[in-house]
Amino acid sequence: MSREESKGKSILAAGAATAFCGLTLYAVGKTLSFLFRDVDLERIEKDKKDEIGSDE
Repeated sequence: MSREESKGKSILAAGAATAFCGLTLYAVGKTLSFLFRDVDLERIEKDKKDEIGSDE
């Protein structure tokens, strides 16, 4: 195997690993955001304002 082929395969493998890690971190972030949405202070305050506004 020549040096150029080895270099190309290494770059391809590094790119694939980077893409996989990026997608995994994005999915974990979305999942944690969904699971802990009940403790999001900004969302809770917005919901309270919406409830107060809907009563009037």
